[in-house]
Amino acid sequence: MEKIIKVSSSLENTVHWRFEGEFLTVNYQSERELKAILAVLSRQGVPVFEPANDFQLPGYENLELSTQNVLSDAIKYGIYFEVLDETEQIVKLTYGEHTEYVKQGNITRFDSALSHALMENKSVTKKILSAAGLSVPSGFECHTIVQALSYFEQLPHAFVVKPKSTNFGLGISIFKEKASRVDYEKAVRIAFEYDETILVETYAHGTEYRFYVQGNDVLAVLERFPANVVGDGSHSVEELVAIKNEDNRRGENHRTPLEKIKLGDIERLTMSLQGIDEKTVLKTGQRVFLRENSNISTGGDSIDRTDDVSDFYKQIAIKVARALDVTITGVDIIIEDLTRESAYFIIEANQNPMMQMHLFPAVGKSRRVTAHLIQLLFPEVF
Repeated sequence: MEKIIKVSSSLENTVHWRFEGEFLTVNYQSERELKAILAVLSRQGVPVFEPANDFQLPGYENLELSTQNVLSDAIKYGIYFEVLDETEQIVKLTYGEHTEYVKQGNITRFDSALSHALMENKSVTKKILSAAGLSVPSGFECHTIVQALSYFEQLPHAFVVKPKSTNFGLGISIFKEKASRVDYEKAVRIAFEYDETILVETYAHGTEYRFYVQGNDVLAVLERFPANVVGDGSHSVEELVAIKNEDNRRGENHRTPLEKIKLGDIERLTMSLQGIDEKTVLKTGQRVFLRENSNISTGGDSIDRTDDVSDFYKQIAIKVARALDVTITGVDIIIEDLTRESAYFIIEANQNPMMQMHLFPAVGKSRRVTAHLIQLLFPEVF
């Protein structure tokens, strides 16, 4: 199908559209595809459509935000796209005779199922990275609740309890101070809800950063701030969470740059360790962390640090990718001082790292990692 629109400016012609004087002809297969194409054109300065926001792709809001923005960049560079499965987030990209398939934003033919399996298994990841001379936390692997509880007297002063294989910070509890046996058991039971095996590791002091690696480059570095609220002297924690969740950048299931904060078992445990609960009214300016893990997917905030981090740590992240034989990964590193060489611990490597938090950080410069993915897949376009 075609749609002809009168416009006041033009861009280089592509397979999706062509300009003839003041008129633009758009080729499209469906109304939703037309909406997406017009939205991308608008963002490029062609006044044909005003998107509701700058992060979602109209017509494709049901896709994860990373996938939406991969499609946006495909349109921008004249690459035809087809959504093969919305549930599995599988898309087909075509440029001339060249076709690529992408799943969940950045799972491509460049990375093997084996590499993804290695990263998914946190115990195996630690062994591989340790053998490569990289610094990782020490700890125990537990297969039953009884086994995990047997380690209670051996626990370090600060420690982490987490599922062996999980993403998005699910099931993770962090104790920065010595925990009671009751609280430790709660954390163990929460972790076992997500996996049949859990890890109990030494807590690494410092700040956690996410390094987005593609090939031999670190494309973005993000400081992730745990889910939190700041008191105003009148609202309870529960009410402050509801207010913060009204931000249109916060949504669910990775359709927005940030995720809504939820008050679940881990949040309640974290609050109880601070002597508060969801009904507590915080003082003006009082900040309370609702989780200790800093994942964006569990309600955290994001700050771009790409230009601030020392090249030493960028090279560490690249070494992680090489050790795991992976092209695209998100490496989480705890660092004491990101501006110079200092102590660090690699927490994990992610096989399907979130892209949207680099595209739309809460604070700082956007890093268009999706465009780099398109360049990797279709170098002939650039």
